[in-house]
Amino acid sequence: YTPEPDTCHELLGHVPLLAEPSFSQFSQELGLASLGASDDAVQKLATCYFFTVEFGLCKQEGSLRAYGAGLLSSISELKHSLSGSAKILPFEPNVTCKQECLITTFQDVYFVSESFEEAKFRMREFAKTVQRPFSLRYNPYTQSVCVLKDMPSVTDVVEELRHELDIVGDALCRLSAHLGV
Repeated sequence: YTPEPDTCHELLGHVPLLAEPSFSQFSQELGLASLGASDDAVQKLATCYFFTVEFGLCKQEGSLRAYGAGLLSSISELKHSLSGSAKILPFEPNVTCKQECLITTFQDVYFVSESFEEAKFRMREFAKTVQRPFSLRYNPYTQSVCVLKDMPSVTDVVEELRHELDIVGDALCRLSAHLGV
């Protein structure tokens, strides 16, 4: 590993993925899940982050592909992870969160998902198990985290969603008219 700041790791590994909206949302949701969580839950989320955002693998058209920044910025570890000799297990957050994160050598195990969307789904389900007395939502308009702790805060989100669904409904009507469906 190179000393911090490792600009190659950041620019080659993280920046391209964070520019992709689905991945950026995944990373943000992992961070949100940790807010207000116990130290134990934060550690489990951090380990899942490590084995996805840093060292994640997924399948694409049946082939194994790396998406983790730690793999994308280290040709040696990338070759090792895809060599066939590395231990690869299915990504299951309840299992992954118990794996030791190695920072001075190659990982003992890598975790693979059938797709990146599957990894995101599994992490969302895992994040729901984090115990805390409130829910959180990121507001992209104010660039802030909203605490959903009472009915008025939930009602505000529902109203925003209704507006978004109105926009989608309008778009579907226009497409339908345009396509003659």
